[in-house]
Amino acid sequence: MITYHGLGYWGLLGIPTTLFLARLLPAGSAPRRHLTRAALGALLLIAAIIALSY
Repeated sequence: MITYHGLGYWGLLGIPTTLFLARLLPAGSAPRRHLTRAALGALLLIAAIIALSY
């Protein structure tokens, strides 16, 4: 069963990884845009988990 804690945990692990990989890719490339959107999505997921937990 996936819990709010588990989603936040995996979101926090995914953010540094995506940002590190995005720094390795050239600016303006499609994979870099996808990775930055994934990092933003993880941050939004964590914010939603925090908002729904109260």
